[in-house]
Amino acid sequence: MLHITNAQILNVFTEEFEKTKLWIEQDQIVLRGPSTHLVADEVYDAQNQYIVPGMIDAHMHIESSLLRPAELGRLLAQHGVTSAVADPHELASVAGTDGLNYMLNDARKTSVRFFFMLPSSVLATPFERTGAVLDAASLAPFYQEPEVNGLAEVMDFSAVAQQQPDMLQKIADANAHGRHADGHASGLSREQLAVYRQYGIKTDHEATNVQEAQERLDAGMAVLIRQGTVEADELALLPAVTTLNQRAFSFATDDKSVHDLVQEGSIDENVRMAIKAGMRPEQAFTMASYHAALAEELPQLGALTDGYLADLVILPDKVNAEPARVMINGQWVDGGAVAASVDFKVPVHVTLNTDDLALPLKADQPAHVIKIMPHHITTEHIEVPVSVENGFFAADATFNKIAVAERYHDLGHGVGVIEGLGIKQGAIGATVAHDSHNMILAGHDDAAMVLAADALREMGGGQVVVIDANHIVTLPLPIGGLMSNQPYEVVYAENQKLQTAFQQISDITFDPFLTLSFMALPVIPSLKITDQGLFDFDQFKFINIQD
Repeated sequence: MLHITNAQILNVFTEEFEKTKLWIEQDQIVLRGPSTHLVADEVYDAQNQYIVPGMIDAHMHIESSLLRPAELGRLLAQHGVTSAVADPHELASVAGTDGLNYMLNDARKTSVRFFFMLPSSVLATPFERTGAVLDAASLAPFYQEPEVNGLAEVMDFSAVAQQQPDMLQKIADANAHGRHADGHASGLSREQLAVYRQYGIKTDHEATNVQEAQERLDAGMAVLIRQGTVEADELALLPAVTTLNQRAFSFATDDKSVHDLVQEGSIDENVRMAIKAGMRPEQAFTMASYHAALAEELPQLGALTDGYLADLVILPDKVNAEPARVMINGQWVDGGAVAASVDFKVPVHVTLNTDDLALPLKADQPAHVIKIMPHHITTEHIEVPVSVENGFFAADATFNKIAVAERYHDLGHGVGVIEGLGIKQGAIGATVAHDSHNMILAGHDDAAMVLAADALREMGGGQVVVIDANHIVTLPLPIGGLMSNQPYEVVYAENQKLQTAFQQISDITFDPFLTLSFMALPVIPSLKITDQGLFDFDQFKFINIQD
């Protein structure tokens, strides 16, 4: 039995640090406080440091880090994140149930607890083509896996509102197995939230302002405050948190790159931001642990007291939130290497030439253009004049060309115009493109976009920057075209090289690849592009680039 003494331990029920002790037997806290009969095999003197429960990421996508589950777990543990609720719909969209099995098996190679929510929307919508389709019958057997915690973010609101049988069956299956369904309520009105709640959907991570947060509270939903690489909503949402409603709030990263995880951290960064904004550390750490466990129905996690699992973080300073030591399941985490990944390659079947990327336009008419909103996955739908030469769109540094090509069977592509990437020459491309993960390209000239497509095909998926024909920088992602099989330190270094190369062709300061990856997601407002063309979220249909 381990006896931790001389510690300031957070009580999440009173939101106070208390000078007390912990008694830990195997993976469980036996007692919080002094004992006259328990006998310790080992004593750990915390030297008056602070101890908080292991932090929990209430909603995230492993694949957005570009790291496989086991390697991401190694990185998260260093930041005091001991559990994460993951939606694996990225690899599932590429490889179906085989993708789900890969994620489950690889996650078992790390000490961090990954709780998987089964993808609700593969396909996300019928407006794009993907590598797999998962119906309720395909998902049901996975509820036998102990790591499966429910149904992931229900993105297809229309399927719920229209009572489509397969979607309702997915929700019913989660409930029948004692699990819950997470929400995805981007752009939904208060009345539409009520439809979600009628079917038992209990959480949402898409609120971007106080009004939206309040509407979700009014509907009885838990609000997951999101701070990721692209989706930076925390500072806008913190004013919604009060003493009376705080149990409804927790933290999530949703999508965070390996670059930002290394540079900033994970949920520990959410905590630091909240403290800097004026929140008491005790409250911030409680939201990062106990409230997340409540929202995601993880009953043995989130508190440091009798009967809870021994996941804890030791902090020299409660404000800086930088872990000195981390325990998961009663074992100190050493941060060492994890077991190697098995191969999981999915060929990229895309063949493009410059004629395929030609975009006919009339010079005397404005065009429908996707306008990026920095640090958000939503876009503006603008209609503006763009440059036209000889009857075709001519990209410039303001208005770049964007294309999405179906990568599983080379079935076709959509081409459009995008503002906000600021590409002055060359092109970028990736096989990370939510949610179907087709090939997405953006650039200043068609020849460079073709070179990017060729590079992606040849390396079996990944990310690429084409400066010119002689300078092409790549980051291979051999696991489904989404994740690397390398240690996070290697992936971070390769990502740095990619970002440096991008800075030679653009002056933007936000992450171009994660931003680009959401330009193909039609369930998020307002104008997006899929392999089938421009999609208007507000009308929920495809539109022509010119009226």
